Amino acid sequence: MNSVAAQPSARPLYAVFLERVIQIEAVQRHRAAVTGDDMAQFFSDFLLDAPIVFPWSWQGRVEAKRSVSLPMQHAWNAAPAAFEEFIKALKNGELIASGVHPATGARYDLHPAEWTRQWLILDVRNGNLIEVEVHHSWLELASSKQTVRWTAITLRAAKRPRQKKARGHGYDWEGAWTYATTLRAEDQWDWGQVGRDKNQPLPARRRTVEKKIEEWFAARGNLPDISDIRQNITIPLYGGRRRRGKRKR
Repeated sequence: MNSVAAQPSARPLYAVFLERVIQIEAVQRHRAAVTGDDMAQFFSDFLLDAPIVFPWSWQGRVEAKRSVSLPMQHAWNAAPAAFEEFIKALKNGELIASGVHPATGARYDLHPAEWTRQWLILDVRNGNLIEVEVHHSWLELASSKQTVRWTAITLRAAKRPRQKKARGHGYDWEGAWTYATTLRAEDQWDWGQVGRDKNQPLPARRRTVEKKIEEWFAARGNLPDISDIRQNITIPLYGGRRRRGKRKR
């Protein structure tokens, strides 16, 4: 666990929570059909003021409080699934949380294992992660010991490693070479328009030939990197080879 400075791209926990759990289409599409100010508030920031226990407990609390309309129930049922995905993103490292450790006052990146503890309360509004000593069920919360593990939590997306593009593979180099050798025919070029190479019946400007090769590949729907065209086609072609040398790419 290393101390870290606040990341410029980090956002408050509540902002990401609302975006991923409440402001999603699966929840918001029921908003127009819900009446009552207290229930309608669910679609904006109601849940920020209700610390969330997970495993999930919203469902039990709302049903115990009062009966709700069918649209409200649909919206309420959509939120848990989104919340589970939200926590999953924290567990698998898709989202990286950083928080202030109460004992040191320093900010650290949280290890994903922090989100796998058995009984946790997420204070969304304040960005606090609280561990609870529960032996049987979340109904014991009121009388159980609570330990604040992290405060002022912010979230940022993990940097994805760049996918290295497989260069040179999957292209019809033999077909391209066969086509390229036809470009060495004297009648392929108007030597009054293009200068002739001193060794081969090819234009002196190699880029002229490379454009022809690129057009050949483009017509088949895939275009290699220009450096691979030079290594596989242009250099051996201008070297006077009759066969293309086998390359690893």
